[in-house]
This record gives sequence, C-alpha cells and structure tokens, in this order.
Amino acid sequence: MAVGYRTPEEIKELVNQDRSMKIALVAALKKLGYTPYDFADRITLSHHGLWTDALRAKYQGKGEPWGRKEFDRVFKGFDCVLDVPCTFFPGELAAAYPDALTILNTRAPGPWHRSMSQTLFRVFSWPSWPLLARLDPSFIGVWYNHCRLTWQIFCNNDYSAESCIPAYQRHYEHVREAVPKDRLLEWEVAEGWEPLCKFLGKEAPEEDFPRVNDTEFFVKAHGWLWGYGVVKAVMNLGIGTLAIGGTWYLYKTGLAASWLSRA
Repeated sequence: MAVGYRTPEEIKELVNQDRSMKIALVAALKKLGYTPYDFADRITLSHHGLWTDALRAKYQGKGEPWGRKEFDRVFKGFDCVLDVPCTFFPGELAAAYPDALTILNTRAPGPWHRSMSQTLFRVFSWPSWPLLARLDPSFIGVWYNHCRLTWQIFCNNDYSAESCIPAYQRHYEHVREAVPKDRLLEWEVAEGWEPLCKFLGKEAPEEDFPRVNDTEFFVKAHGWLWGYGVVKAVMNLGIGTLAIGGTWYLYKTGLAASWLSRA
C-alpha cells in the first residue's frame, strides 16, 4: 500500500496495497515531482522498529496510538508515502491530515496474489531468516519481526490464495470506509495519467505512463539484504573478516543465488 504528502500543511495521501503495480506508481509520482517514502527508505532510516510500535498500538493495544506527531516524525522530508505498513492506517492518516487526498491503487485479486507469491511471499519463505534474525537482532531481527507482525495482521502469515485474497478485499473495503469519498480516487495503472493527474491537480506528462516489471529485482534486492544479514550475523559472532570475504565469494560465484533458491 502507499501513502504520501507534500508538507505537513499540504498532504497528499496515496494508498495502494503491496504489489498492486506499486513500482509503476512510484515512477509516475517521481515524474510528477513527488518524493516517495517507500520500502528502501524505511530500511535506510531504520524505521521498521517505529512502525512495529505503531502496529502493536493499533492492533494489539500495546502503547499509544499514532497521530499527527508520530506520522510527521517518520514522513519528514517526503511528500508521498507508499506500501505496507503505512497503509494499514488510512483512517488515522486521513484524520491526521484533513486536507489529504487518497488514491486507492487497485488490481484484480488473482494477479495481485500471483505477484506476491513470486516476490514477497517467496522471499519471506526463505527458512534462514529466523536464524539470521537471532544472530543479528539489531538489524535483520528488527526487520524480520516487523514483517512477521505485518503479515500476521494481514493474513495470519498464511500466504495461500484462500487466506490472502479475502484479506486483500477486506483491506480495500477498509480504505473505502475510512476515507471520505470526496478525498478518494480509485485508480488502476491501465487508466494512465489523466485521472491521476486530474485528481492531484497536476498537468499530465506527454510521455507514456511508466510500465515496470520489478519481480527479479525485488528478489535480488532481498538477496542483498540476506547477504548483509549474513555479514552482520557472522561479525556478531566475532568472525568479521571471514564473513565479508565469504559472502563476497558466494555472490561472485553465484553460489548464494543457488542457496537462496533452496532456502
């Protein structure tokens, strides 16, 4: 899912479920002059722990629910916010930013689940993650526990179509109920620039709408994350030089890709 804004005074909230053609939307938003807050930013800014707190407060009653102050803290410097877990909070964001506009980026449930199965669910099923999380609790552990909680909330960590598609449909209904209709645009990538730009008050670019297939990049990027986790884990065991050299060797020789395919 995705959420976005320009400044705390002029919010644009953009909401789409993960793998609902999000990468094409990110490219389009950048073309329109926005600065998206996305998955990579949550990693580089070490925000996963903060979002874990937000999820626990909302869904488990542990801690204070998030409001304007907490959202401003993590969104500082960005004008679009995309992807889970941010978009588990459509009502909270609409209340925190009363001038926000919301774009509900839609995709048919079947293709969405197939895309998820080829990317996020595939990656998150690698059985080495729990061990890496224990050996590197400050980085992989925070990320892994955050992801486990996110998908526990969404589908009880059951990645089957029977579990995920109803959850996907419930999420969209939740957004429709949480956001005022005059601030909501339901849109899909096939519609292109015109309805999106009209809703945002932007001039439509002359070039074609972005078409992006990032399946292999998504898997490869998490392979890099896995490799970094291996380095951190072994360094935590006091064998830093061996870890760096060994991980570099695995990636150069292609052995890591082979192992990950069986992980």
